[in-house]
Amino acid sequence: MTPTPTAIDYDVQVADTLLRQVFVYWQAKAANRGALPARADIDPVDLAAVLPAVSLIEVRRDVMGRPGRLRYRVMGGFHVEIMGHDATGEMIDLGAAENDAAAQAIATGRPIYAERTFYPANGTILTFGTLMCPLATDGHKVDMLICAVAPRYRANDLPVARVNRFARAALETMSRR
Repeated sequence: MTPTPTAIDYDVQVADTLLRQVFVYWQAKAANRGALPARADIDPVDLAAVLPAVSLIEVRRDVMGRPGRLRYRVMGGFHVEIMGHDATGEMIDLGAAENDAAAQAIATGRPIYAERTFYPANGTILTFGTLMCPLATDGHKVDMLICAVAPRYRANDLPVARVNRFARAALETMSRR
């Protein structure tokens, strides 16, 4: 059973150094604005050290203004490795994942941490931590998410066809915990 996603208020709640860097960055942007940061507040250059772990997900709303679908705007290399392909531009239904951290981040406007498990065709179980940080153009209504993933797997656990050489190099050189 997957643990329930957890709302994050303080950096000490984030054990993984990679995810903590993303959270601290998001928290500083929120403090500077006095509200949820907007996509325009986020500079990829500031996240260069953790960029393979970061994806941007757009929140699509229905005619009533309710969130319903998500669209991958940009996928980080780790996300590509986990999914097995670059899903940039693809749509997914909100709530498609068990204990959906994205839905919780959108509903609460708070960063959410969750542990995830993925079962690729090669039979190896890939586990990773994920952090969803909400963004809002108006400072309140979430319209985008920064999704950061911290792999707990080794590069050798991935099927060869899934290995992204840039993400693999980052995974092998990034300091952990």
